[in-house]
Amino acid sequence: MKKFIIAELCVIIAIAAGFWIGRITNSFNDYAQYYENADKAWGKVREMNNPPVTYDEPDKNRLRKVRAAYRAVFENYPDSRWADDAIYHLGLLPRTDEEGFALYRRLIREYPDSEWADDAMYAIAIATYEIARELEKTGTLESLTAYYDRALALFNQLIATYPGSVLQEDAQINAAMCYYGRNDVNIALNQLENLKIELGNSPIIFRILYNIGWIHLGQKNYEDARVEFKNIADAGDTEYAPRASFGIAQTYFGEGQITETEAKYKEVEDKPKEAKAKYGVAEGKYKEAITWYQQVIDLYPDTQVGQDAHFYIGWAYHLYKDYDEAIARLEGAIANYPNNAIAMTAKFYIGQIAEDKEDTARAIEVYQNFADDPTHDYDSRLQAQYKVGKIYQEIGDMEHAIEAYEKLIADFPEPHQNTAHESRKITENYVQTLKAEHLGE
Repeated sequence: MKKFIIAELCVIIAIAAGFWIGRITNSFNDYAQYYENADKAWGKVREMNNPPVTYDEPDKNRLRKVRAAYRAVFENYPDSRWADDAIYHLGLLPRTDEEGFALYRRLIREYPDSEWADDAMYAIAIATYEIARELEKTGTLESLTAYYDRALALFNQLIATYPGSVLQEDAQINAAMCYYGRNDVNIALNQLENLKIELGNSPIIFRILYNIGWIHLGQKNYEDARVEFKNIADAGDTEYAPRASFGIAQTYFGEGQITETEAKYKEVEDKPKEAKAKYGVAEGKYKEAITWYQQVIDLYPDTQVGQDAHFYIGWAYHLYKDYDEAIARLEGAIANYPNNAIAMTAKFYIGQIAEDKEDTARAIEVYQNFADDPTHDYDSRLQAQYKVGKIYQEIGDMEHAIEAYEKLIADFPEPHQNTAHESRKITENYVQTLKAEHLGE
């Protein structure tokens, strides 16, 4: 009995030992398989994503599968070597900006030592900075400072957390530009001037010089801006020399406008000699601007600024009072670059040049064509229609003026967004008053 008990006990121990050894072996195998499966999953997604899909991939089914495959890697194998890679690459293919930000924040939070962590932080920072710049362009200023502050915090975090990052210098420059966006001009310039010294031998120096020049241009410190821009233009940097040359033209253009305004003040003060002298200086500035715009057109025809210069040189000729050349230049620019963001403004501007030239027939034609073009924005079309009526009214052609105003009321029932815009006075009562006074109705 005792022997049986001992024997039975030995059997039980053997079975138990086998059970636990089996469990240990299976667990080890499971983990070994875990990493093998992770490698296989990563290999599969790389195979699926060859050639790489893009955000605007026409094959939406393929895009969906690639996204799902990336997510499967980091959700199923979060401890594998591929998890951070998968999060980063899925972040390049987000369905929304919010999704992309969420993925990059997750990467930074869960994999702070990843080779992609600094890229992810930079991506969020630069996107936030661009949102702030866009808000500034559109005049939506409610959250402007908040966005610049958020971007600045992220750039500074990258600088402090990843001192060896290849994005370090870019982050430092962008941090300075965030200060400029917040209107802390002196801080921005001080930081950029310090970087100018620290990174004088780096290829990024031209970007630093350009930003310093750009800030001076915005502050109307035209001579200081030219110094920076000319240093870049003389060096011939392929990326920034075209922009710097265009910037030089802009400094002369801006100086001409300021000097012309000063001349008008002198006229008001009844100082004709001083006014004449100022007008002469302004004319010289516009001539310099024309020279530099032409240089940009000749040297950098395939760049964005080379294209933009075709429009700006037309405006410079207008202020130089060479109206025919101004119209010819703008018409050529519109014909050659119809998709340029400036083209619509240029179409309207030709009407203004025709007015200054006292070619009322041409001005009316330009404005009417503009007003009738549904591809232009509502307020600009409304303004053009108002211009037609106003010109007719000024030359005493009340019949056509009334027709133009009636067309304005019919075609543009919503008022101009600018509450102070003159077109808001054109109402049914206003038109009826004109008819009674001039047509006897």
